Amino acid sequence: MSNQKVNTRKAILVRAYIVVAAVLLFAIWLIVSIVKLQYSKNSDFAQARRNQRTRIKEIPALRGNIYAADGSLLATSVPKYDMIMDLRADGLTEPLFKSKIDSLSSLLATQFSGSDAKSAEEWKTKLTKLRSQKIRYYKVAKDLGFEQVKVIKNWPLVRDGKFVGGVWFEEHGKRMYFMGDLAKRTIGRAENGTRVGLEGAFDTLLRGIDGKQYQQRMPGGIWRPVNTGNQSQPVNGADIVTTLDVRIQDIAQYSLLKGLEETQAQHGCVMVMETKTGAIKAIANLRRGTDGLYYESQNYAVDEFTEPGSTFKLLSAIALLEDGFVNTTDSIDNEWGKWKYYDLELEDAVKPRKKYYTLAECLQNSSNVGTAKFVLKHYKKDPEAFTDHAIKLGLHIKPNFDIPSSNLPTIKTPQSGDWNAVSLPSMSIGYYARISPLQLLMLYNTVANKGVMMQPYMVSEIRQEGKEARKIEPKVLNKKAIRPQTTQILTQMLVNVVDKGTAANIKSENYKIAGKTGTAWLSAGKQGYGDKKEFQAAFAGFFPADNPQYTIIVVVNSPKGVKYSGGQISAPIFKNIADRIYATHIKIQPQISNYSIPESPGILKGDLQKTKIILNELGISSQLMQPDSINSIPKFIEPNKETYSIKLKPYYFTNKQLPDVRGMGIQDAMSILTEMGLKVQFSGYGRVTEQIPGPGTSINNIGSKPIQLNLKPF
Repeated sequence: MSNQKVNTRKAILVRAYIVVAAVLLFAIWLIVSIVKLQYSKNSDFAQARRNQRTRIKEIPALRGNIYAADGSLLATSVPKYDMIMDLRADGLTEPLFKSKIDSLSSLLATQFSGSDAKSAEEWKTKLTKLRSQKIRYYKVAKDLGFEQVKVIKNWPLVRDGKFVGGVWFEEHGKRMYFMGDLAKRTIGRAENGTRVGLEGAFDTLLRGIDGKQYQQRMPGGIWRPVNTGNQSQPVNGADIVTTLDVRIQDIAQYSLLKGLEETQAQHGCVMVMETKTGAIKAIANLRRGTDGLYYESQNYAVDEFTEPGSTFKLLSAIALLEDGFVNTTDSIDNEWGKWKYYDLELEDAVKPRKKYYTLAECLQNSSNVGTAKFVLKHYKKDPEAFTDHAIKLGLHIKPNFDIPSSNLPTIKTPQSGDWNAVSLPSMSIGYYARISPLQLLMLYNTVANKGVMMQPYMVSEIRQEGKEARKIEPKVLNKKAIRPQTTQILTQMLVNVVDKGTAANIKSENYKIAGKTGTAWLSAGKQGYGDKKEFQAAFAGFFPADNPQYTIIVVVNSPKGVKYSGGQISAPIFKNIADRIYATHIKIQPQISNYSIPESPGILKGDLQKTKIILNELGISSQLMQPDSINSIPKFIEPNKETYSIKLKPYYFTNKQLPDVRGMGIQDAMSILTEMGLKVQFSGYGRVTEQIPGPGTSINNIGSKPIQLNLKPF
């Protein structure tokens, strides 16, 4: 019996050992599997775990600058810094924190003002609370300038470094625009972050190449850089130099705004082109908002394709003269300004004073009847010969311009499915075709340029790291687009429009203007022209007519009131722009004899280095007066003029009081104020004549309100 008990016990033990062994083997297998799962290079889990510990962070490149033709900054990216604090940094012990928090809070209260300003006690309470909550990433301040950061790095805790004091700075680029609303849409500034205009068209060049930095996650969720081969430095974006002239842009935009305000028009645009090169010197686009004010919201000059109206009669004149069908003495029966052709009823805006018009008189008086009858007489049997002129001049294709358009022009031909008996006379007076203001500008510029068609362009140079990378030269699209002798006849016809025709109200006694008015009845799409008439008023032309320097297009859409024609609305805008350009641009003025250069010029308070460069180029001596400290070379100066030289007096300011920027150019004033972390608004152009608040105002009293700078021409 006992032997049987012993055997039973042995059997139970054996089975127990087997179970234990199996459990042990399973545990060993489980541990090995877990280790493999975590550390195997091919394991997804292992990769995910490594991804939690390390990362590749992109280091943004600084976006390139955009310059005006004279070197003025239109847009730039400046390095800005966010001040970050880790309240649970390993080296930030409780004794260290308590010993430094009072002085740090006091400095924070002194340095930072605005809507989120805090007193020293509030800063202390805030940081102490965040420390108790074990917060490891708190943004103390954002968008700090380099000079501010240099000062802050000497503060308590900050000077102890990231891992002891818990404070560090994250760098990023901030886009700044120096011309306010001037050419806002053209440059590409957009509130919703969408890149349009030059910012969008040249985004690949401007944005540069972001760098990469390998980082490791530390306890508490802090990431620190790790030096490995798996990283690269950012390559800053290229700069672009535009053909825009800031002064002409200001003139164009101001003149357009006044014209739109007077007529309460829906929107309008202006383009100014340098005749001989095709360089665009100004683009202005304005639209009326719901508040009755005008804003840049769409690039109508490039992107809006409409029926141009009577400005298109220039094409009819080109075709008739180039094909030799009409000379300057040929005339046609204008039916006293009223004529019906099939179901097309044509009527001149002004009843003719005589029954027969020459082609020149048709343009001069903008005769719909006369122009249509001239074209129908010579092209009725072969309308394609007429439309071929539009094709030859490239009106059927979208211009290859620096700012691309999302829309397309339309030039109907006899092969078009909807071509009919009235298509030819309709097109001859500016209907049955849809083109942009830019295309009209190119057409008129070709006449001004003696038949040479230039490609419009707005970027003249690409720079990388301050050095020229690519120069964009003027490009001829068609050297013989129109015969020179034809352009001579056309120019005189266009001069007659201004001297004694539909634009006689803008005739100048100082110089000759050649141009054409245009008034188009806007189509409502599928609904046709409808009972409610909406008009587009335009004027295109060039000046001085005997030696054209600039070609301008002005288009105003949906004006309100009794005035609606191109001669009444757009021509005066053209004249205002042309007068001011003529008065200020030396290239088109007679040379003045018996003049002398002043002994020494008046200069503005501003940047020392730029001032020295200009004075050296002019051969004028200058001397920097003794700075306050022998080791302190000033960045800014103010002039102290003497008879034969200029003394440059150092100009110093502090971060506690608002400096005096009166007398400075806008770039220098903006440089100082934005570096201090202040917001700036300005109006006008030239030098600063008034600042609000005034010089000496405590920075702490300014708050979040922007500094208002008022400028006047130099």
